[in-house]
Amino acid sequence: MLYQNIQGLRAVAALMVVCAHFYYSPWVQPVINAVGPGGVDVFFVISGFVVFLSAARIAKKAAVVGRWRAFREFAVKRVFRIYPVYWVAFAVASIVLLTTTVSLAPADLAQKPWWKLFLLIAQPNNRILAAWTLQYEMIFYSVCALAILLFPRRVLIVLAAWFAIVFAIWAAGISWHSYYVVPAIYFSIPVVLEFFFGIVVALMAERKIAGYAFSSVVAGVCGLLFGAYVLSQNGGYAAPSMWRTLCIGLPSAFIAYGLIALEIRQRWTFPKALVKLGDASYSLYLWHQMLFAVMAAVWVKLGIAGGLPLRLVSIPIAIALGVASYRLIERPIYKSKWVARLAGTVRKPSIAPSASLVVDYSHQDAGAAPIKSG
Repeated sequence: MLYQNIQGLRAVAALMVVCAHFYYSPWVQPVINAVGPGGVDVFFVISGFVVFLSAARIAKKAAVVGRWRAFREFAVKRVFRIYPVYWVAFAVASIVLLTTTVSLAPADLAQKPWWKLFLLIAQPNNRILAAWTLQYEMIFYSVCALAILLFPRRVLIVLAAWFAIVFAIWAAGISWHSYYVVPAIYFSIPVVLEFFFGIVVALMAERKIAGYAFSSVVAGVCGLLFGAYVLSQNGGYAAPSMWRTLCIGLPSAFIAYGLIALEIRQRWTFPKALVKLGDASYSLYLWHQMLFAVMAAVWVKLGIAGGLPLRLVSIPIAIALGVASYRLIERPIYKSKWVARLAGTVRKPSIAPSASLVVDYSHQDAGAAPIKSG
């Protein structure tokens, strides 16, 4: 089932991140800086929810269609969910850097080989700063894919073991700075436990557990605001990531659970406009920083940098660009027949398929983000 409130929450998360990367007046900026980046943590919780449900359902098919075919379906869908629109954005960013003086990243940011950035196997990314979250998404997808291939009946156990290892690394006292030295540790930062929070919410939703729905949303929102304050007093989002996981990720899980429970009980859903924006949240997430940098350069040339026009039009333009990217690039590719063929979800007419094997699970993946993604 595709929950409208999950899509709406995606839109909210994307807007949080967009606002965090946009300059406001000095009295508003501290609040935005404390809360806005938390949209990434909301995305991670949502990814845990959506991707686990997709992986679990595809894994159930392995007993009939075989492990390799189930693995292929999941892996192809995940790859085409993340890479195509990212590659387009990456190419545009590269052209901007080569042909203009626009800066897309801090000047002192470490430079990585372009092909590693293209494949999302290196950080930091001086073309698309927000792409750092996609590495976490890809490692999560990889663990799910391997679980489907090797232990299709034990996907949840494999994921639980991975999360336990992540927690053990944190408990062993690995320092934050060492995450950037040893790639294996970098991918074990406790932030990935937010995927686990999403999986817990998914298990509750599958069992139609929907108690304390409104209370959970209120508790989650209050917890996120308080957590953002606590985090801001302890190093902010550069602090050891278990702080971030507990202060932002855990409240995000309460919000996600409460919103899903409200929908299960048919109490409330997001307006359709936000649901539609949620579909485009990954594209919005990828493009907005580059757009802001280019627009800022244009405003400087026009002599109105920092003025009211920039504030009034930048965010709506970013939203419009995200929606256009989703409709013209992201959705057509992901929903194309050739991707379905690669995934093995389209059978040749000469084969008489069982109805239970041709169910399209792609609806569970709609709008996923760091990104997503995400």
